[in-house]
Amino acid sequence: MFRRCFSALVIAGYVATATGPVVVNAQDEVAKPAGRYAVPEGDVAALVKFLAGLESYRPTTTDEILAYRQYARKALETAAVRIIKLEEDKTSEAYRKANSIKLQLGLSELQGGTADSQRDFYKAVLTHLKSAKDASQQDLALAYTFGQLIEQVDNLDLAIEAYGEFGKIFSVNKDKELAGFGVMMSGIGRRLDLPGKQMKIEGSTVSGKAFDWKSYRGKVVLVDYWATWCGPCIEELPNVKANYEKYHDKGFEVVAISLDSNAGPLRRFLAENKIPWVCLFEKDAGVNHPMAQYYGVMQIPSTMLLDRDGKVVSMNVYGRELGRELATLLGPAAKAAASPE
Repeated sequence: MFRRCFSALVIAGYVATATGPVVVNAQDEVAKPAGRYAVPEGDVAALVKFLAGLESYRPTTTDEILAYRQYARKALETAAVRIIKLEEDKTSEAYRKANSIKLQLGLSELQGGTADSQRDFYKAVLTHLKSAKDASQQDLALAYTFGQLIEQVDNLDLAIEAYGEFGKIFSVNKDKELAGFGVMMSGIGRRLDLPGKQMKIEGSTVSGKAFDWKSYRGKVVLVDYWATWCGPCIEELPNVKANYEKYHDKGFEVVAISLDSNAGPLRRFLAENKIPWVCLFEKDAGVNHPMAQYYGVMQIPSTMLLDRDGKVVSMNVYGRELGRELATLLGPAAKAAASPE
């Protein structure tokens, strides 16, 4: 599998921080827990305090870790369900906290479910997010993880819808960082919906000139998100150059979008490696390049191959597959050239 650099995964820290210790290998039938994992029979306040203590707990010894894996999931679920039953105010912090935990625990069964059950779960997540005046860090972790899991099982129609709706909610968040992730999630949905559609590309080249996307009409174009600091991007570069040399005269172009922050090193790299195609760059933007945000590009290299009609025909095509796609779109290469693996 082609390796990638993760260009904007601050969100991974959000997910890890918001969800607390990872609950794995939970058993369906366990001995009656005692002490730390015994869920109180008291009121909502006691249950909330119990949840807070269990979420902040970090087991260290082998025995503690084994006990956590055996009892924590069931304890969290039991406490959350009790709060949901007891709390009358469905907009309260306690109710939303419990509902969030219940949904997070349900994520583990999401990929094995049916399309209908996945949509039902999506509706539950969406309802939960809309119930907040301002969605939280924990809400972001829930929404993003849901999208990733649905994307991984190729339920793309639902993933596109979910990212779009989640993006709308988070993009207006008072927290600017959470709002930024909202914009990115909207972009992910937009990117997943690209096949068969035309791309919007705008901005400035590394030389500071306005980019003319219209001049590429009628060409087969590889849009390549990359950076000079991205190892896998550099590894793929000889393959892109070889195919450019083979197919350029037949109408193949490359439009690179750099996620570098500094123009100096980028210009030197382009000159030293004799890169013949245009490269878009935004000063100080880095991974937040407007075109990366617009299409939710969070890992690189990330590529889109467009046909002569300007429509995306392939996503993330690398190595020999790029040559095969170009041969299909443009016919056999005019001259033979060895294409690197």
